[in-house]
Amino acid sequence: MDILETLHSNLIFYPSKELNSSPASEGIQYEEVYIDTSDGEKLYGYFLPSVGVGLKPSRTVMLYLHGNAENVSAWYMACTEIQKHVPVNSLIVDYRGYGKSTGTPSLDGVILDAKAMYKYLIDRGYKPGDISVYGRSIGGAIALELAACEKIKSVVVQSSFTSLKDIAKELYAFLPHELIKNNIWNSKELITKIKAPVLISHGDKDEIISINHSYKLYELANEPKKLIVLKGATHNDISSFLSEEYFKTLKEYFL
Repeated sequence: MDILETLHSNLIFYPSKELNSSPASEGIQYEEVYIDTSDGEKLYGYFLPSVGVGLKPSRTVMLYLHGNAENVSAWYMACTEIQKHVPVNSLIVDYRGYGKSTGTPSLDGVILDAKAMYKYLIDRGYKPGDISVYGRSIGGAIALELAACEKIKSVVVQSSFTSLKDIAKELYAFLPHELIKNNIWNSKELITKIKAPVLISHGDKDEIISINHSYKLYELANEPKKLIVLKGATHNDISSFLSEEYFKTLKEYFL
């Protein structure tokens, strides 16, 4: 890893190694999973079978790619909240360096991680048309990297950005932006290559990543596509603002 890559990684990734809870502590059915990556790391996470009350279980699965902080012990509840409304199975796995996953997070490495998660689902028996990818914040950029190179059912991008270079200009003005590579996490270019249905959502009060990023991604996305603005939501409380329209759309995209 070169100096620039190290700088990027130190500014982007905030992994936590300590697991503070698990689905077991909430009485939620789950399986622990360990996934090998193509470059020798081992990733840890949870497979959560669909549990929607009064809803018929689905054969489809959501691959949830979480944000840049904490680990699966803090993020699995985002999956279970969706599963209360949408009877979809869910896989959520930590990137390298997070939780029990080995290694150190890097821009290229987390893309390899997402590809390993996708392969795990294929090896488990899911077909590409069964798999939807859901990316939150930096997970949205990783989701688009995956969706641009693998066949999927649909992709959901929540509170994400147009490119690493664009968001660095806004958040880290001191960086020499001309040195930031354009070919990694360039979501505004990747989204033009994706043929699967795309759902983009963003809080209109997001103080970290401007909603303008999602407006631009929506403009560039191919049909079928949908943009949902979650009024009043900031970057870190968006789960509290998910609407009936949002869950209805997830059903359409996932099932």
